[in-house]
Amino acid sequence: MARQYFDSMTGESTLSAISITPTTTKTFLFTQAQASQFLALPYGVNALSMPYTGQIFNVNMGGLLTTPGSGTLVIDPVHGIGTSSTAGGTDLGASAAQTVTVSLSSVPWYLTGFLTYRSISAAATSSTAWFTGSFESQGTLATAGGGFGIIMGSTAAVSVDTTGAGSAGTFGGLNFYVTFSVTGGTISCQWCNIRSLN
Repeated sequence: MARQYFDSMTGESTLSAISITPTTTKTFLFTQAQASQFLALPYGVNALSMPYTGQIFNVNMGGLLTTPGSGTLVIDPVHGIGTSSTAGGTDLGASAAQTVTVSLSSVPWYLTGFLTYRSISAAATSSTAWFTGSFESQGTLATAGGGFGIIMGSTAAVSVDTTGAGSAGTFGGLNFYVTFSVTGGTISCQWCNIRSLN
């Protein structure tokens, strides 16, 4: 008999905008409570609550972006909800610093990514995961090549906590650091979802 997989949401979408105006310090897009609610990942010390080897999660989100008059943007996916607005979680592979189209005002952006658990362990921080994703936004209208895309993700399997017994903020959901190289940028998430594909 064929193996059956069921696509299912693991968190509800936000119904109101989540907005940040980061400095040049990397800053989480979501608070810890928001990440655990809207981008939840399973964890636990028994087989019923922890994810399984080969399980894939797909995250999608979109919103509005205002860019400074110059500079770059880095997007950094993190396993775990973090411990503050600027710290915590396990880094899954930051993007390169991408030069952004300057002085955009409330233009749409879209992010999609896939988290795959490559191995699962009952010991804290001994599971491994891989993340690949992309962020894209509008550029200067009627200008060829004006839009920009940012690729982010793992370059090797990352050791993560799927037990909930490791350091605070390293389990329970995904979160994303946003870092502009100069001040003046804002980013808001207008909707998001995460789902298990199998």
